[in-house]
Amino acid sequence: MRNLLMAAALFWPSVYGLATGAQAGETVLLFEDTDDLPPPYKQWWYATQADNSSYDQAYEVFIRGEGKRGDFFGILRVDCLNAKHSEWLATGGIMSAGDVPARAISELRQQTCNNSG
Repeated sequence: MRNLLMAAALFWPSVYGLATGAQAGETVLLFEDTDDLPPPYKQWWYATQADNSSYDQAYEVFIRGEGKRGDFFGILRVDCLNAKHSEWLATGGIMSAGDVPARAISELRQQTCNNSG
């Protein structure tokens, strides 16, 4: 429950910021998943960087999944120096963190670590 409340608390400011044009981060499409889904069904994976600091080369990123398989939202602390130290700070939705495709996480790491400093 604590993780769900934490995710919700961080999610709403991001939505508000995106809706008002504030600097809450740009939302990017990470991956459009069609594996094992008959047309026209898809699962989309998006990311919005929530933390713009690069203190320890780690960034907090809000990840959202939506589509035929269900919804997912979570906050992933992406450690650019050591991928093994990346961790989910909060998750919610029908899907679990283990359901997030490796391809989406790989794309997230590439975009976050290569473009953030």
